[in-house]
Amino acid sequence: MESLLEQRNLLFDSVADSMEELLILVDSECNVMYFNRAAKEALGLTEGCIGRHVFDELKIWIVNDDRNHTIIHEVLKTRMAQKGLRRQTIDGRELLINIVPMSTASTRRGVLITAQNISHVIAMEQELDMAFALTLPNSKVEYRLKSIPEYQDLYDTDTKFITITGVIADGGHRHVVNCLKIFSVLVAKGVTRLIGIDKDSLVQAFIFHDLGKSQPVLQTGDKVDPKIVFENGKLHAARGADIAKYYYQQKDDIVTIIRYHHHGESELPNDFPQHLLPMFRLFQIVDGLSAAVTRGGVNVSLDVHDCVITIQEVNRRPQYNGTRHINLYTGQSEWIPIA
Repeated sequence: MESLLEQRNLLFDSVADSMEELLILVDSECNVMYFNRAAKEALGLTEGCIGRHVFDELKIWIVNDDRNHTIIHEVLKTRMAQKGLRRQTIDGRELLINIVPMSTASTRRGVLITAQNISHVIAMEQELDMAFALTLPNSKVEYRLKSIPEYQDLYDTDTKFITITGVIADGGHRHVVNCLKIFSVLVAKGVTRLIGIDKDSLVQAFIFHDLGKSQPVLQTGDKVDPKIVFENGKLHAARGADIAKYYYQQKDDIVTIIRYHHHGESELPNDFPQHLLPMFRLFQIVDGLSAAVTRGGVNVSLDVHDCVITIQEVNRRPQYNGTRHINLYTGQSEWIPIA
């Protein structure tokens, strides 16, 4: 007669093998402990992989840097999950990966890796990129956006340093595309029906707002002080505004939004046009959400009620999880954290 433990193991195997997601357990030495049927079929695994190093056997993603200092090691060290990571397999497939620590308070047991094949999503995004390119004023703008990197990172609350966990080479382009995606959701929910919200002006502001951005050259694994290595956003905003005005003859309202998009409302000059405040607030909402989405690990849902935007956010940094209500006309904001 089967023991209770054997019954539980069989139940676990049955549940894991019924999943469409790839599931892999890795111990604290990065050796494979378990994989389900989806992982076996997608990655060509065999029972001989058990006990072997994850990067020797799975080829789950391309490791360009020191394989002893990877995102798996960061999760083992910090015991903080990393979710929404994109990695490419050796054969070119795109995976969306979550890495979750499996540990107690006193010991490190390993990590649980789950992954989905999102190659079809990437193909759709490439089609969107091609469509987006048709809206750009010229190839120089597209080249500039695709040359601006963005970085994924882990923040150490004790040292105030960040560890770079991923490099998005075309991050500037991806950020603008995500801005337009988020804005399109809000448009569908009626935000541009509000007086003071002009769709065409905001689209142009999204396209031009980061053209003046200058990023440092960083690699995965670098530990840096973000206040030192990254330029103050107000400086690149001013350059972006000048580019929009003097090279592309954008309207004054668009230039003004770009120039001040990294300012808090209390920092705006006395002559800031009051009629632009609703559109300025909406721009900052979309810009901030896109930055979080582009760098990974964030899921948002949006709604519009009259002049109030409601944002529900699920973030790998739990302090940001919750619901925000922002009034575009008054600027009043309410934050309700997830209990």
